[in-house]
Amino acid sequence: MKKSSGLVFKLYLPGLIILAALLLRIIGLDYGFPQLLHPDETTSVRRALIFYRDGFNPHWFSMPTFYLYLLHGLYRLLPGLGLIGGDPSAVPRPPEVRLACYLIARWISAILGTVTVAMVYLTGKKLYSRRTGLGAAFLLAGLPAHVLLSHYGTVDVPVTCFISVSFFFSALVLKKRKWGHYLGAGFFAGLAAGTKYNGVFALFPLIGAHLIGRRDKPFLRRFVDPRLFTAVLLAAAVFLAATPYLLTNLERFGSDLRAQSDYLIRYGHGPIFISTGPGFIYQAGYVLYYMGGIVFQLMVCFGLIYSLVRRRPADLLIFCWIIPYFILISIPTVKFARFFLPLLPFLALLSGRLLTIEWKTSRRNWIFRSVWAAGACWIFLQGIGIADLLRRPDIRITAGRWLEDNISSRHRIGLIRTETGLVFLDDPVIRTGPGYPTIKQYKRLLPALRDEPEYIIATNFDYRQILRLREKYDIKRARRWEKFLAGDLGYRKVKDFQNDPAFLFFRFGGSFPPHDLIYNRPRIQVFARESAR
Repeated sequence: MKKSSGLVFKLYLPGLIILAALLLRIIGLDYGFPQLLHPDETTSVRRALIFYRDGFNPHWFSMPTFYLYLLHGLYRLLPGLGLIGGDPSAVPRPPEVRLACYLIARWISAILGTVTVAMVYLTGKKLYSRRTGLGAAFLLAGLPAHVLLSHYGTVDVPVTCFISVSFFFSALVLKKRKWGHYLGAGFFAGLAAGTKYNGVFALFPLIGAHLIGRRDKPFLRRFVDPRLFTAVLLAAAVFLAATPYLLTNLERFGSDLRAQSDYLIRYGHGPIFISTGPGFIYQAGYVLYYMGGIVFQLMVCFGLIYSLVRRRPADLLIFCWIIPYFILISIPTVKFARFFLPLLPFLALLSGRLLTIEWKTSRRNWIFRSVWAAGACWIFLQGIGIADLLRRPDIRITAGRWLEDNISSRHRIGLIRTETGLVFLDDPVIRTGPGYPTIKQYKRLLPALRDEPEYIIATNFDYRQILRLREKYDIKRARRWEKFLAGDLGYRKVKDFQNDPAFLFFRFGGSFPPHDLIYNRPRIQVFARESAR
């Protein structure tokens, strides 16, 4: 009986953390519905639906196809979607069906994000201690960026999950080097690469675990092992099975890969990444801060330093992932915050690594661990704030309803096109037709001012990069925006919609978050022409 109760206690805490992680990731999973307001979700869902009409050859390889096949398979298998029956070659179009398709994509992210938390616990327990596993899992469970991105139907959370599973098997390779461990690491590395090409870097920890675990042999001879060769071949086979039409479309694959590389390295993404400095400073200083705030950033720094000092085999194994992947995301011009996501489970592990420190007295141990736990709880509160934000009505829908109720149908509303890829997705959702105001779209602020609509809608996506860069981008436009926002160009602000993450009386979010971490919460300001008020 005692053994049974001990087992229940051992499972209780990790189970509670995993349950909390799942709850944070499914609360607000339908945010924005019935509108589709996230710019990145449409790519995967639309291509998964096109398989109904065009067959399984995507004729497009900017991303691998495993995630697309997974979505399409679920669309066909799950009942009640209206996708089964009728013409199997027709692309489903009813709005309620499309919403169900997006919701399935979001459920995949929520579930796999939760699985990642579980893998962090198992990995931390295997490499260090149960305390480290629990601490790292708790950190990741409430980490704001991971909670947020686990609500999106995109490939970032799935690839992070597969990388973490592959890494867990690599940790087993480090400890025992059994055939099954090699095959597990290779299989999930191939699955990660078949989800997003950068997942291929999951092979680095596998190779590192193999080399670290065989330090009794000369370095070059360590590579001569059938288990390692088989694992790498299995990874390649799984990748090709996940993206099978690559072999018959090599020219298109090469063309799409070159175009993607040119976009990431040469062309950039509008003004977002101009003058952001060296990539490694941008990632470690700016992006890491917005992943979980200053507390998480400090915990990661101390964990890195401590691991570098100790340099245990487990520490070296984590560096086998962190170092090459960090270099990878620091090179391109385009440095979206979501590219940082696959680092978070491993930075959580290094932060949890601090819990293995043993001070000279029990009192110091208690104080240190209490401070660590307080920091982790603060981070978890931010995760609750993100979930609560997504539970609320989308600010663009709220602003749209206010405009419909408070602006006469005789008036015109001007929307400004953002240059950061969202086009008009950052603007309020306003119905059109008889009885509603007329909507006019403008490429820039100046044409809107010249046309003089009664109202102009400005969001922070329209102007924040222009004001940041000033003379480095367009000083005239920066000054024009400053005067407009100050009310000096004939328009006065009459309404301001802002929806930041919060918990009780605590507010989170920061002063200038990365572009792709605020898709769901643009600041929307309504300006009225002086003569129209």
